[in-house]
Amino acid sequence: MMNGQSCWCVRADDEFAACVDYVIRTFGRWSDLPTVCIPPSGMNRSAEREANRIALLYGQVEEIEHWRPQVELFVKPTAIVGIERSTFFGPTFLDMPDLPEPATKLEELISPEGFAKHCERRSETYAIVRADLIAAAFWFLTRYEEYVISTPETHDRFLASFSLAPPQMYDQPVVNRWFERLEALMSDLRGGDGASAVPPKGRIVLTHDVDLLRKYRGLMGVRRTISAMLRGDAQEATAEIRMASLVMAGLRRDPYDSFDNMFSLKEKLGAPSTFFFMGGGNAPLDADYSLDDQPVKELLAQIVARGDEIGLHPSYESYRDAPKMLKEMQALEKAVGHSVIGARQHYLRFAVPETWYIQGQCGLRYDTSLGFPDRAGFRCGWSGALRPFDVEKRLELPMIELPLVAMDISLAVYEKLPAEKAIERLAQLLNASQTRYGAFVLLWHNTLHDRRSYPGYWDTMEYFLFASAGTVDFATAAQACEELELRMVKTG
Repeated sequence: MMNGQSCWCVRADDEFAACVDYVIRTFGRWSDLPTVCIPPSGMNRSAEREANRIALLYGQVEEIEHWRPQVELFVKPTAIVGIERSTFFGPTFLDMPDLPEPATKLEELISPEGFAKHCERRSETYAIVRADLIAAAFWFLTRYEEYVISTPETHDRFLASFSLAPPQMYDQPVVNRWFERLEALMSDLRGGDGASAVPPKGRIVLTHDVDLLRKYRGLMGVRRTISAMLRGDAQEATAEIRMASLVMAGLRRDPYDSFDNMFSLKEKLGAPSTFFFMGGGNAPLDADYSLDDQPVKELLAQIVARGDEIGLHPSYESYRDAPKMLKEMQALEKAVGHSVIGARQHYLRFAVPETWYIQGQCGLRYDTSLGFPDRAGFRCGWSGALRPFDVEKRLELPMIELPLVAMDISLAVYEKLPAEKAIERLAQLLNASQTRYGAFVLLWHNTLHDRRSYPGYWDTMEYFLFASAGTVDFATAAQACEELELRMVKTG
């Protein structure tokens, strides 16, 4: 943001201080600003430090006005921004899932024009934002509502349709947008042009969950084919039988066997990616392969030789089962011959915050599961990597979350978008993801090559990646997360 600057936040020393501090640290990591959070009583201890600071005061307007003279005396800031505190951090915390501010107001704050409506300029270097951006950012970053709202969905997942935030709010990383507005205000108060720099290039983190390797071969494949036949019409059933016969006779390649196609495309793009493999699991929806299968061993070796990352795809029941996940991780590490640091949960089954604890107990450093199964978008209101937070214990976790933005199955099955509309949706989300240290995390399954089940979608993914290649960088999930770890050394 601004070289040599630091951000000092003054806030009440109450039971919610850790929640406020978490949001301020997240802002600092995004803006490259070291941050310090203190109560009003702590200001007299800061007088000896350098005066090259920005002050952020979080409280009721009367409190902000009361603290301001002390801040000017002891913190010696070059600019002061007050953020009006709502009643969110109060008696109904963790009882009510409601947004801290009306959704319409929070949406207004995304644009520079809308933000200006809620910003009171009180002097050349002092302004108050009349909206609780701290609580709003906390609500999205921590998935606060998921602690309060039950999840009656078949697979025990929190869907976008359950959220109290309107769907369009997930079409962009709202917290990043609010931070951009806040950063621009700070710059303006310091005599800058008020602009928030956005990198010229976006970044795509290309990922692949390896769930199934065969559509037709083996007992599970036959069962799926029969099931599809029973659901379809006679003509479709006949076509399926013919294709299955050709594949099992060795005359056609199984449609799920698409890795050579994927490797060829990635080589042309110069795009690394992350492949998530299962290390076990015996639920009906788990993998149809074993890590001991010779074709799987060869595939793993090929991925490693190409310089791609391999992560763990914990099985269907593992998201609440630490011993199971650990056993699966150890099996995968044995198969690939090196440590595994990241995971994405199968079927995106994730219990906030329990699954993060389980992953951490297994020695994993990052997760990239937090995308909605039923809708592409920014589930955490965030683009890029962040540290998760346990709302109940009010504790930042020693893990990294890299939220998933778009999954092919979300677009094709849940949103039921035709392939040509999916391209538009992907392009909009990629554009929205562009912020400092942002990441468009894309999940592309090998099973998408089944053109009968997903007409046009494989070509859509290829076209989208080729069209984007000149304007984006590509990174593995580990690279995006390691970047945050390096920034944290500087900013805390």
